[in-house]
Amino acid sequence: MRRSEQERLQVALDAAGMGTFVWYAREDRTEPDARMLELFALPTGGVLSLASALTSMIHPADRQRYGAAVAAALDPAGEHLLSQEMRVNRGDGSYRWVLVTARAYFEGEPPEPDRLVGVAADITQRHEIEQRRAFLLELSDRMRPLTDPVAVQAVAVEALGARLSATRAMYLEVTAGPVGDIYTVEQDYHEPGTASAVGRYRADDFGATLFDELRAGRTLAVADTADDPRLTAEERASHQRMGVVAYAAVPLIKDGRHVATLVLHQSTVRRWGDDDLALLEETAERTWAAVERARAEAALRESEAQFRQVVEATPQLIWVARADGSLEMRNDSWSAIAGAEASTDRELLVPAVHPDDRDDFLDSWDSCRATGARFDREARLRHRGGDYRWYLIRVTAFLNGTGTVAKWFGMAADIDERRRADKLALAEQIEARDREHRVALQLQRALLPTGTLVRDGVDIAARYEAGSSTLEVGGDWYDTFELPDASIALTLGDVAGHGLAAATAMGKMRVAMSALAPHATGPGALLSNLDGFAASSDGIDFATACYVVFDPATRQLRHASAGHPPMLVVTTDGRARWLTKGGSAPITGKDAGERPDATETLEPGALLLLYSDGLIERRGEPLTTGLDRLEQAAVELRSGSAAEICDGLFTALGVAEQRSDDVVILCLRAPAHPTADFRTTLAADERELSRLRRSLQTWRRTTQPSDAGETDMLLAVNEACANAIEHAYRGREPGPVEVTVRSDADGSYLATVRDFGRWQPLTRSAAYRGRGLNIIRRLSDGFERRSTPNGTLVRFRLPARGTPT
Repeated sequence: MRRSEQERLQVALDAAGMGTFVWYAREDRTEPDARMLELFALPTGGVLSLASALTSMIHPADRQRYGAAVAAALDPAGEHLLSQEMRVNRGDGSYRWVLVTARAYFEGEPPEPDRLVGVAADITQRHEIEQRRAFLLELSDRMRPLTDPVAVQAVAVEALGARLSATRAMYLEVTAGPVGDIYTVEQDYHEPGTASAVGRYRADDFGATLFDELRAGRTLAVADTADDPRLTAEERASHQRMGVVAYAAVPLIKDGRHVATLVLHQSTVRRWGDDDLALLEETAERTWAAVERARAEAALRESEAQFRQVVEATPQLIWVARADGSLEMRNDSWSAIAGAEASTDRELLVPAVHPDDRDDFLDSWDSCRATGARFDREARLRHRGGDYRWYLIRVTAFLNGTGTVAKWFGMAADIDERRRADKLALAEQIEARDREHRVALQLQRALLPTGTLVRDGVDIAARYEAGSSTLEVGGDWYDTFELPDASIALTLGDVAGHGLAAATAMGKMRVAMSALAPHATGPGALLSNLDGFAASSDGIDFATACYVVFDPATRQLRHASAGHPPMLVVTTDGRARWLTKGGSAPITGKDAGERPDATETLEPGALLLLYSDGLIERRGEPLTTGLDRLEQAAVELRSGSAAEICDGLFTALGVAEQRSDDVVILCLRAPAHPTADFRTTLAADERELSRLRRSLQTWRRTTQPSDAGETDMLLAVNEACANAIEHAYRGREPGPVEVTVRSDADGSYLATVRDFGRWQPLTRSAAYRGRGLNIIRRLSDGFERRSTPNGTLVRFRLPARGTPT
């Protein structure tokens, strides 16, 4: 790899926080970079080998799997790829999760494995987020059906103690005693050989100063009771009698009062990590909420007189309705809910339910009222201040001696904090996965800088040549990629200079453009963002760039240029025009203000050319001469493919003989007029479905604007193809799936999906499947499916519907 390529790769690796390595199979010797040594807890100059990693560095549970994956990658008959997640010792007994990705290379004939070249990244945070969320969701699911508060406590402390490998875990309820707070433990978790802590205790016996912090609502973490200066000798002795060397405790303060504490004990010294304490705090909140919910439900089972006394003091919303729904009583907590003045429980609840939840809420409510079943839903209720909070709403029928409904007892518990916590945990998980995906994408682009985007109906090609005087990689770059809205992005630019400095700056600019593009509102805005990027980056003193966003469905082109030569459009009948709008000054790291962009619509089959100045500039002649030469050659070559046009322009403009600078050409041909029908053939692989949806969407938008029926078409055709992929070739060699969609004069579409396999019937265990055909039937007219020994044909018509969106 040339030094310039190494420099570009290093830029991407630095941005991704990845380590690199080369491992030589014959010698079991590794050449790691500094980040790779850090990931494996090795000092500078440390030795890293597969044998040592499998012996002492990799977690014992992961060693066999990782060793087998390495062996598979080194198999000449295999895919030659390694991608494994494993736990690596940090050097202090703890482990971090590391993702290793590498490619195997072979030497000789027959080929023998020579080396693995790859990268490694720390993915511990992603694993921790996923594991914490999974634990909390599972804990909530286990606690939700429980109606006994002590059973809830038992489930919570057992799950938490096992999760964090604690010696003991317990949920302590706090009551005020004559000489201080009293802790009551009704259930605890303890390891075999450890005494149970069930009982009643004076809180101050274990550290008056520390428990003052709990009363103030602060989480406690004590690594070693023997030397913690906050404990007296008597308090240390109290801990010693219970076998407690380290502990962590989270207080629950409700309405300004210390009501409970969730505690972990350890029989050895333990440094409690931030993740341990965060999980302890969230489990404490969920446990308290579950305990309170269970107590509220238990109260519902008491006599009516007792129930009336209890519900007036509870924060939950409680009501009782007669058999016809008329309200008999409701507690004072309803005063916070909007529209609580009502004569029936339906009138009490429904107006306060969020509009987005109301339809499903009413369907379930009416069904339960008709059958006498228990109503159980989560919904947002509007408070008098206008804000909405999530509630768990349960209504239970009480039957008389004849088995008919006598009364309805209802309860609505505020679960807004739990829902917010779940939403935050999910957002963290999604953010971690998105960040990992963006890093992988940037790395791929850095490793394959000459690739161009492949898109049905759009022909894209590029060609790059270094300056003939030095044959060094300079500051020119190009890139093609897809934006989140399925439009195509093209970038081309030039950083002043040659050699490693220019290549480094070019790599920064190229990566920056591809990273910022999905978040920019347009081409001009993206170039404006580059001003700030250049100002904060070394080596970018002067650069030109152009950026294009092209929508294949509408052939709309948005473009902007920062000091770069104008782009050229050539139509199929030989008309040429220069895109001179949307221009602004070069990028120098200074604030250039808001940069403009411009919009055009390309003719069907038209060519768009982006290029560097090395293509048109010749020493001793005006720039206009080079532009005229390019226009003439492009018109003459317009009938070729994008790749043929790039090659032809290099030849016609004498690039090989006269260039003194880098030369880049990027060519795009817009889609021609659409054919009457959409036709494509898929491999029986679910990964083909995303390509199908993009191609079908592009075709449909060329026949009519996007409307409400577009989603129906994409969903129905996708479901038909998914069924064929799943059922037609089960247990046999996958074959093709043919798709045809015809646009008819009445605005409807006739879709046909054909496979050549033998459909397998659903088994009893898969009876819940098959919803795809129901979806198609609902969205279409005239659905039919015909199966023969030679395959299955599915045909349906999608009616015209909706208005342009």
